[in-house]
Amino acid sequence: MTYRLPSDSSAGHTDDDLKQDIGRASRIIQDLIGVYPRYLKVHESNLKDTRLLNLVKSMGYTLVGFNMDEYDYKYNTAATSAQIAEVYNSMFTKQMDAYGRKASYVVAGYDVPTTGAASGLPKVINTIQAHGYDMVRLDGCTNEKAPYKKDPLLNNGYVGDVKSFGAAEYKHGQKAVAFTPGQSGGNKGGMSPLPAGGEAGKSSGNEPAKAASTRLMATASTLALIPALVCAYLF
Repeated sequence: MTYRLPSDSSAGHTDDDLKQDIGRASRIIQDLIGVYPRYLKVHESNLKDTRLLNLVKSMGYTLVGFNMDEYDYKYNTAATSAQIAEVYNSMFTKQMDAYGRKASYVVAGYDVPTTGAASGLPKVINTIQAHGYDMVRLDGCTNEKAPYKKDPLLNNGYVGDVKSFGAAEYKHGQKAVAFTPGQSGGNKGGMSPLPAGGEAGKSSGNEPAKAASTRLMATASTLALIPALVCAYLF
């Protein structure tokens, strides 16, 4: 989940105030997906708040960041949402041109109604597929079999479920999406959609896990909070 401090500063708040607010946010996630999130991204408006970061770690949360911003808040209309896929295309192409190999990415997307995330998703998936990346949950990137906290406030251990990494219902990978030119902002300035069917239409969800260097993690962040796993499930 992503957590944002009240007034963007821990100043004026006691440690207990902050713990209770983080716990409140975690319970909202638990209401949605049935488990308490372990991974937490702190929304940083200005300088790092060392006090908050240390408090989060003391509660047993695993701090995460990102190294790709898909700019869905910038390309936030049907006419411009196709440009979100171009962010991926540009990043992947520059990486390969510079180093001759793939990298690993944690992607930040806002995934709220005012962004272009939903309408741009088919082209994003096809771009990721075309470049040979594998979409995974955060626990699939870290090979963590217990990606949830037992308690939103206490640092008393972690648990997994049937959808966790290594469990029976864990999934990774993606299918190419068939869509017509003009859908999701058209086909301007970007890659052509991949055809459905054949190998491109098959999910890699049941294939052996690929090397970590070819994995791409999806995490969602908002100005308030949203579970990282929601974005992974949507993909």
